Amino acid sequence: MLDTNRRVYVYFNLHKNVWSVRQNGKIVEHTKLITLRDARFLVGQAGRQRVIDEKQKNVHAGISGYITTSDEQMPEDTYTVHKVTYNPYKYKTFVRCASGEPVTHSDYARLKYDETGLKTTVHAIYTQCEGE
Repeated sequence: MLDTNRRVYVYFNLHKNVWSVRQNGKIVEHTKLITLRDARFLVGQAGRQRVIDEKQKNVHAGISGYITTSDEQMPEDTYTVHKVTYNPYKYKTFVRCASGEPVTHSDYARLKYDETGLKTTVHAIYTQCEGE
């Protein structure tokens, strides 16, 4: 059973074309859209190296965070949104699409799978900081 007070680990499931949500080592949900708060963008370097060596995908990268509930709102103050990507052949970490700057965490992360375009989208959402 899913506990929203505990962290989950989310990764894209290539076989089912959904986001798999893992908690306590077990898949607890599959979804096409999920928003996490206090998101950590994680890449297992040994798994990444295995992908590079074997040219075969494996689960080694995902996003950890707390699932936002339907009554929880994202901050109403100003925030910035950055599209994020990960490609094990090009990057060691998740990166901002526009700049290639590494992304390790964000206040929120919205993960979506668009069936019409057959693509995944990940946005890192940061509350606005002074000077930005």
